[in-house]
Amino acid sequence: AFNKDTYDYVVGFIREFYSLVLKSNPHMSFAVVTGVMQIAKESIFSGLNNLRVDNVFSKKFDERYGFTEPEVKDLCTYYGHPEKFEEAKEWYDGYRFGDADIYNPWSLLTYIYNDFEPGTYWADTSGNDILETFLDGLDDRTYGDLVALGNGKTVSKQIYPSVSMRDVDGDLDAVYSVMAVTGYLNAVPKGDNDYRLSIPNRELYKVFYENVTRSLKMDVGVAMRRFLGSMERKDVPKMEESLFMLFSKNFFDILLKDEADYRLVLATIALGRGGRYDVGIEREGGNGRADIIMRRNDPRYPNIVVELKKSRSDDPEDLEKMAEEGLRQIKTKEYYLGMKGKTYLYGVCLQNKKAKVLFEEMDL
Repeated sequence: AFNKDTYDYVVGFIREFYSLVLKSNPHMSFAVVTGVMQIAKESIFSGLNNLRVDNVFSKKFDERYGFTEPEVKDLCTYYGHPEKFEEAKEWYDGYRFGDADIYNPWSLLTYIYNDFEPGTYWADTSGNDILETFLDGLDDRTYGDLVALGNGKTVSKQIYPSVSMRDVDGDLDAVYSVMAVTGYLNAVPKGDNDYRLSIPNRELYKVFYENVTRSLKMDVGVAMRRFLGSMERKDVPKMEESLFMLFSKNFFDILLKDEADYRLVLATIALGRGGRYDVGIEREGGNGRADIIMRRNDPRYPNIVVELKKSRSDDPEDLEKMAEEGLRQIKTKEYYLGMKGKTYLYGVCLQNKKAKVLFEEMDL
């Protein structure tokens, strides 16, 4: 009933149902109620007493709601594929319940059942309304959080396990709490109600990215994926075509006021490579700050450095000239210092909806 006008009716029904079944039932002496959220705040259990509540931060049953690492190794070995353990870890590890590191049990068992084929199994079992609420409420602060999470970083937030779905409407802090207790984000306590939040694994990276692109028009999502692929393949014409598709859509009109806004949009697109890169915006590199630095986490892919320019002129020559200036700036200020291996340098100039990309490859 979340986000629907039947919410109050459903909560009222559940409250009466539990009161009758758990309090006034002479045939029951003990009951266990399971779910993903601590819902006492809704007064669903009003009139009841002697309740004991455990949530994802409780230590008493921390390892009972998922698989531990030794159990996952045993499962992979038992089903004949011990070499699949690292893939299982990449896709389904990353949760912290109490004092235990936990793998997603549903996804892991489905992964094994499907002959060790990875996929977004848990995310496909229900709707992702809460993630859509998060994306709908993006402002400058949460936009930066989204970029950080997509780059494999943590963000610090206050989390309240007893938050109710009613609190979520218009309150992004409440959204973070719900995302933590429902498994979209991993939450590690720092003290009091402060937690370090992160996207736990590759399954959830994929879910985040698919919801980001789904929240845009379909052709925009296609352009985002094409842009990432063409950048990794040094396909300059395809990059220019994808950038035109991206920035010619009305979705971005409210965001794009200056060069910094273009940087944020392109850095957010990097969510599509979920953990493959460590993406930095305006990051210190060499003798200055590069617009976008993508340091590879996987040696199969290139490092990428992008310097963006925005032309206010309608002269096509100015477009080329400023793209050259961007490429020259990368080399002059050596933004690639410290990188190793194949590295792609891109000077990009945007002129209204048009884009000019110049490319150079280095082996460091």
